[in-house]
Amino acid sequence: MTTCDVRKLSKQLSPVLAGILLIGPTGCSDPFGADGLGLTISVSDTEVQPGVPVIITVTAMNLGDSVVWGQGSSSCQLGAVVRVGLDEHRIDLRVCTDDLAPQGLGPGESRTEEWPWAGEMRVDDTIETLQPGEYEIRGIAGELSRSGPRTVLVVGASEE
Repeated sequence: MTTCDVRKLSKQLSPVLAGILLIGPTGCSDPFGADGLGLTISVSDTEVQPGVPVIITVTAMNLGDSVVWGQGSSSCQLGAVVRVGLDEHRIDLRVCTDDLAPQGLGPGESRTEEWPWAGEMRVDDTIETLQPGEYEIRGIAGELSRSGPRTVLVVGASEE
């Protein structure tokens, strides 16, 4: 068992036992497994309008050791969230493969995913359209990593 494995295991144990396991081990600079994982998000336009999607692009680059951020669809490993008040909601509403694969990257690997987005978000089991206004979005790799924020302006549908 490597030092990194011990640190990951210690997160799942009681604080006392975790402290005992972590006394002495060194050499793993990130106990959460995201050391060297860079995550970026870009948007093809800063204005989003219902029915006129922009393209969201999320890229993960691993400059460290192997990292796993989850298990799920092999076709949709990266995602994005929008902040609404104090809550974050998923904005990647894609149809993904229904396999159960590890999600992550080996040393030096990168992954880019993109999808259209028209100002909608998932709230529980429903899809809702954001009200007009400015919103902060971030790319995500499971619960392990978040990108820096991008601000987008959601505008109402144009009247013709």
